[in-house]
Amino acid sequence: MKTKEADGRQLVERLRARDPEAIDELVDQYSKPLFGVILNYTKNPSDAEEILQDTLLKIIHKIDTFREESDVWPWMRRIAINNGIMWLRKHRTRNERTTSLDELLPDFSREGEFAVPVYGWTVDPEEVYLNSELAGELYEAVQLLPFEYRIPLVLKDIEGYSIKQISSLLGLKEPTTKTRIHRARLVVRQKLADYFENRGQ
Repeated sequence: MKTKEADGRQLVERLRARDPEAIDELVDQYSKPLFGVILNYTKNPSDAEEILQDTLLKIIHKIDTFREESDVWPWMRRIAINNGIMWLRKHRTRNERTTSLDELLPDFSREGEFAVPVYGWTVDPEEVYLNSELAGELYEAVQLLPFEYRIPLVLKDIEGYSIKQISSLLGLKEPTTKTRIHRARLVVRQKLADYFENRGQ
């Protein structure tokens, strides 16, 4: 890890010196992970590619604002996330704007309980990382969510942002953010129920 951080600092110094080879190195080393971050917010790889190109340009142009005492990857990732969210606000389709979450949510009884049993599950991050099938199921479930629910969920459960940070980033009140994350988790839980049932959970 220390070697990786040291390499990152050297890359920053070379980018600040406007070394052309450093730009190539930035693209080679960070395009794939940044693309993965951005793809969590878009549903379309071609959109993610467009956002990635703009993100790389912003990283190069803003490299002088990077603080030396921190690791460069979280800084780059924040730029990618902010850039992706701003892009999506401008370009998301009318269809996605009006998609209702209600049809995706599980059914409830009058007593407020699940009408059909939803199998309990807890996702171990290491299991998701090691199990490509589970990771694929989880990704597909998240991508079914409308924009206004998908983005808060990804920021909270994948990126680890706090409710306060998410609310500030998206311009939402904190109770609204909490509600959207809760409802999004219900949808994802419902969509993954069959997967966990088949695995005997």
